[in-house]
Amino acid sequence: MKKWLRLVVLSFLICGVWLSTGIPVSLAHGNVSVAYSDITLEHNTIKYVLQLDMYDMMAEVNPDDPDLALTTPEVLNKFFSNHQAEVEHLLLTKIQLYADSLPLEGKVTQFHYMEKENEVQPFAEAVIEYPVKRNPQQFTLDYNLVFDRDQWHVNYVNLTLGELKKEAVLIAQITELQVGELKLPDVLIHFILLGFEQFFHSYETILILAILILGFQSTKQTLRTLAIFAVTQSLTLLLSGLHVIALPDHLMNALIPLSVVFLALSIYYKAAIKQLPWIAGGLGIIHGFWYARQLIGLREDGGHFAVSVTAFYVGLEALVVLISLSLLMIINYFRKVKYATPLILSVAALVGLFSFTIKVFF
Repeated sequence: MKKWLRLVVLSFLICGVWLSTGIPVSLAHGNVSVAYSDITLEHNTIKYVLQLDMYDMMAEVNPDDPDLALTTPEVLNKFFSNHQAEVEHLLLTKIQLYADSLPLEGKVTQFHYMEKENEVQPFAEAVIEYPVKRNPQQFTLDYNLVFDRDQWHVNYVNLTLGELKKEAVLIAQITELQVGELKLPDVLIHFILLGFEQFFHSYETILILAILILGFQSTKQTLRTLAIFAVTQSLTLLLSGLHVIALPDHLMNALIPLSVVFLALSIYYKAAIKQLPWIAGGLGIIHGFWYARQLIGLREDGGHFAVSVTAFYVGLEALVVLISLSLLMIINYFRKVKYATPLILSVAALVGLFSFTIKVFF
């Protein structure tokens, strides 16, 4: 009995010495796997502040790390210094935010560890910022951190986005939080305006329209060719927007500016003028895929998926028609100026080449 008593006392003494020497201690993780999410709207930016148990963060990023169970400042600072890129990829992949049915693109702006009140283990705190153009009327959070590794993980969410407010608890069986509703009139207005916006953001299409107009002297031929361009663009826009077919981004980044260069040089050197309507149809297909990129990730659970795609198409094509008619009047006026046509074609080709260089190599 005395022997066992001496062993117990000796064990306590060894533990006391070990703790007092500052040797790294393990995370007091136990069976508790918890996260806190605070989502707010500040100056056209959705700010997502995630506080996640430090053990879970390290295990998610590098489960084979030999220092996984240690909490010394040296170990934690080393983790934050060496795994910034992996952490950002993890968070942006496992946490998806949607505003008015469209996915948001975020960026991790802060990342550090902290001591959280009433929690025995340190926490990782990450701030992710998502730019938005307006206050969302419908918001969805899709959270999939930790659950694959720990089915008992819990995320406490506090959301305040203007009039949208919600407190919720996400668990393995409930990984999605949805707030608000996008009604049919709002869907129409929102996606028509989105179509307007995307048209003006892609100056290459305006250049294509101007070049096509320069390729013909006859207004009838010009209008027919522009109609072919618009129809084929609409067809591929709808097919791609409905997820029937899509092209990879890196291919589109190259094809769009090169289409401007190709068309400008073809008309400048008077090559393939007879095939111009066919060329316009091919270019319409390419540009339709380009615009449809905006609809990638569009959620289908709101009940207005087809309406959203159609409204986007209507807004875009309405501007194609309006800008085409405006360009037709302007270019017909400038045709009278000597060397105006070759000058416009040369500038368009150079702009397309510059755009190709920027999009592909930078």
